[in-house]
Amino acid sequence: MTRNFLFVASLMGLSAVGCAQIGSEARVGEAIDLVEQHTGQRPAWTVPWDDQPPAWDGQAVLGLEEAVATALRNNRDLRADLEMIGQADADLVQAGLLANPSFNFMIMFPSGGGRSMLRSSALPMMPLQDLWLIPARQEVATAQLQQAVLRVADRAVETAAAVKKAYARLQYTQRASELIQDNMQVVDQSVRLIQAGQAAGRATQVAANLAQIRYLKLRSELLAMEAERRRLQRELLMLMGVAAATDRWRVKPLQELNDPVETPIGESELVALARNQRLDLKAAEWSAQAAEHRIGLLRREGWPEVGLGLTFERAPAPRSQNQRLVGRAGNAAAQGVAGAIMGMPPTGPMVAPFNPKMREVKYTIGPMIEMEIPIFDWNQAQVAKALHEYGQRLAESEARAQEITRMVRETLVMCQQAYDQVRFYRETIMPAVERNVTLAQQSYIAGQEDLTIYLQTQEDLIMTRLKVLDFFRDYHVNRAELERQVGGRLIGAEPTTRPTTGPAA
Repeated sequence: MTRNFLFVASLMGLSAVGCAQIGSEARVGEAIDLVEQHTGQRPAWTVPWDDQPPAWDGQAVLGLEEAVATALRNNRDLRADLEMIGQADADLVQAGLLANPSFNFMIMFPSGGGRSMLRSSALPMMPLQDLWLIPARQEVATAQLQQAVLRVADRAVETAAAVKKAYARLQYTQRASELIQDNMQVVDQSVRLIQAGQAAGRATQVAANLAQIRYLKLRSELLAMEAERRRLQRELLMLMGVAAATDRWRVKPLQELNDPVETPIGESELVALARNQRLDLKAAEWSAQAAEHRIGLLRREGWPEVGLGLTFERAPAPRSQNQRLVGRAGNAAAQGVAGAIMGMPPTGPMVAPFNPKMREVKYTIGPMIEMEIPIFDWNQAQVAKALHEYGQRLAESEARAQEITRMVRETLVMCQQAYDQVRFYRETIMPAVERNVTLAQQSYIAGQEDLTIYLQTQEDLIMTRLKVLDFFRDYHVNRAELERQVGGRLIGAEPTTRPTTGPAA
């Protein structure tokens, strides 16, 4: 009874190991938490993406937060990368599974006939190396799974930054088109005034041609700006995962002279922030950790392979003892001859010279061990390769940190330059231009200046605002790029789990 109970319990334990649960929901949840922590947006990765594009009516205004949220939910490249988490989680489950037991059965037929010989495993043959390989395989797979989670979250941070840059450029083209149209109205007024003066003999044809050419160039700039706006709309739609949607929508308007700009954070703080929250840098560190664990795994794979089982054998036996018709007839004839010669009654001792011989059947059972003898190949070459791979991953991680530092510093230079230019134009150049417009207006009213001079100062005011808009766009684009380079929002973030790498044991 006890032996049967132990056998059933063993089968149940093996079945439990074989039926390991596979599901990446918890790991996907970790990636979602990381994205929310670094971008402020919680991606809806637990629901399918939107198959139908939104039906905008031409009056709809797309907000930046809405664009980022839609991109994190629908971007197909991002959703494709999300599947890497499920793959890595399945690899972790596979790493913890025992190898399937093997069962053998052999039957041999005696040449002279009789019962065949049987040989088999009384219990399935189990390889024992899983006892020391499974922990090492799980360490490697765990590091690779953490690497996959971080890489997916980092791709989401990159996607959010790309949406913000496209959105800032769209705001620029939308506002620039409005300023160019304002400028065209001013130039058109100048054209009409010059044409009137030409009719009165106070202006030349050259002056009229110059004004007309200026108007045509502005019209060309407007056409180019509108084409760029529609191109950027399609780029943003693609990032949002709704590439087939209509472009009958607008982004929120901006005011280049009034919208606030934040002072960029200091260089040392940004570099430290990038090293703390840049997710692809942490993924590179986990890659080095996986390479380190792989060294131990390969060393254990060089240990002898050992299999343990129970063998069973049934020896061959002579022909069956079942009496045949010929034998029975022979025995009867022999019995009759013996009775006639020796005078034995029919009920006397049996004479049976044709009976088959007695059959013996023997069974043998016992343990069986298979063990590899690692004389030539003890995995020394693969271990050496893994050591070099570990060194490569460490160097790649450090190289990535160096590259991130460089990009943070370069992007900060461009962001700071755009910030300084916006402030310089707002605080110094724009007041001077506005004062000149006021002075030209007063001079025109007093009859000291021609109306065309006043219109030229107005055009200069609009062109100056366009220049401020250029730097305002550069500021927001570089700020979004700076967020990408530091790995998220430009504020302190809680450190995520980092591996502790060191020399291979």
